[in-house]
Amino acid sequence: MKIRLTLLVILLNSVVVFAQHHNSKIRKGNTAYIDSSYSDAEQLYREALMKNQSSYEASFNMADAIYKQERYGEANSLFTALSEKTDDKIKKSESYHNLGNSLLKEQKLDEAIEAYKNALRNNPKDLDTKHNLAYAMRMKNQSQEQEKEEQKKEEKEEDKKEKKEEQEEEEKDKGENQEEKGEQSEEKKEEPKQPQDPNEMTEEEAQQILDALQQQEKELQEDLQKKKQKGVKLKILKDW
Repeated sequence: MKIRLTLLVILLNSVVVFAQHHNSKIRKGNTAYIDSSYSDAEQLYREALMKNQSSYEASFNMADAIYKQERYGEANSLFTALSEKTDDKIKKSESYHNLGNSLLKEQKLDEAIEAYKNALRNNPKDLDTKHNLAYAMRMKNQSQEQEKEEQKKEEKEEDKKEKKEEQEEEEKDKGENQEEKGEQSEEKKEEPKQPQDPNEMTEEEAQQILDALQQQEKELQEDLQKKKQKGVKLKILKDW
């Protein structure tokens, strides 16, 4: 970015002593500025303004020196005031140009773009301002793309988190269902047998009794046959 500095041209014709002193301070301030002694330059410009508060050159260059010291908030206020103070389109364009630079340093891209546009409205042929405007707009586009990428990343992370939570919930429900089934199975296994009614005969017991009766009948028949052969009469009683 190119910062504008107003270098005051000293006229060769006679000037009053007051004006000579004022111009001397600005000249010394410009020398300090070029030497990167921005704090000294600021002080010299302030001294020039004390002699002539209406000096546009002293005010403009002091704002530049403050900008170089990275005090962008102060520089913004001074450049804005200078753009409103003068009706000269070139000076107004220079003030807006430097205001755009200062705003750009603060990453205030929309405000910087507007400042550059105002500079071009007053001086449409200024190539430096056109360059800075294109740079600021490119930075804005990159910033917007980065924001979109970050938003997409956040959305993906959120979706991933939700899917993980859903999976964990499903596994939890599945585990609870399996546990419940296991408990039911254990209950069935551990279910005690109902006590048998003492008056109720099982099928096995009934068969045993039937087999015993049949065996008794067989034995009686055999005994009867033996006694018949001997001529003895027996009275058979059935007790079932």
